[in-house]
Amino acid sequence: GGPMYSFQAYGKAPMMLSMLGGIVGDTAVWQAMSGYARAWRFRHPSPWDYAFFMDAALHRDLGWFWYSWLFTTDAVNGYIEAVHTTGSRTTVTVRQDGQMPSPVVLAVHFAPTGPAIRPMANATVVDDSTVIVTYPVDVWFNGNRTFDAKLHLGSRKIERIVLDPHCRFPDADVEDNTWPRQPAPQE
Repeated sequence: GGPMYSFQAYGKAPMMLSMLGGIVGDTAVWQAMSGYARAWRFRHPSPWDYAFFMDAALHRDLGWFWYSWLFTTDAVNGYIEAVHTTGSRTTVTVRQDGQMPSPVVLAVHFAPTGPAIRPMANATVVDDSTVIVTYPVDVWFNGNRTFDAKLHLGSRKIERIVLDPHCRFPDADVEDNTWPRQPAPQE
């Protein structure tokens, strides 16, 4: 038991599965979980059995993910450190101060009018002024604490950038995930 029993038993698993869905896709997680439930029905799996089964079902080595979620109290603490635009290219410097790595997912909000938005291979167009750009979690595996996300989306003015716009990753402080920074509320 202990004081954190309720969170560990009921709160941590949904957060873990939400982050996993943010990495591999929600449909893949649902399918893998269904397979896991069938394979381990009426048996007593360990956390390792779960991790190994999910890795095989998702066709990925997620050892870093399972270690952080099942055996530590690590958290994500990413934020947008700086944004620099030169011509039609923008560099977003993302810093990760937490011990749990996560993909870099940026929602880029453009001015409503201007030049056309150019597509990127790792970008999804949401509407005529919003693009979601995703970089895999592997960008943190070299040990660096910062990552420069290079955006080549054209020369339309960027009004706002949000890190982890769908709140899929357990960030210790979401207040610093938006550029430009929102002023702190005054008392």
